[in-house]
Amino acid sequence: MLSKEKQPVVQNLTLTAGLLIMLGVVVMRLLGIEWEHDRWLFALGAVMTLAERLTERYEGKNMRLRILYRLGKISAVLYCVAAYFMVTPTGKLRDSLAFLVAGAVMQIYCSLAYEHEIKKEKET
Repeated sequence: MLSKEKQPVVQNLTLTAGLLIMLGVVVMRLLGIEWEHDRWLFALGAVMTLAERLTERYEGKNMRLRILYRLGKISAVLYCVAAYFMVTPTGKLRDSLAFLVAGAVMQIYCSLAYEHEIKKEKET
């Protein structure tokens, strides 16, 4: 078990690494660079993101922050669905991109709204 001080650092590193891995694979594929195992690397990034999202908790009473944490979990599930479409032989890049973009939009919204909500909470 990690200490309470180290857990957020490890979670942040896991999330960042997972997102960067997925971004790297997608950029490579969009540029036409295909590697034999890039699909599995993308799946690893998606699973890392999901693992981080499932381990983070919000203990406060702010309902909006609770919803934002849940949306973050949903975005990680969308990344895993995108990985599924990338790994399956019948899956197409456009299918995985659709779920990836949906997850990314949720991720961006959650991070921006989370920061705004934390500032609002500190002011009161």
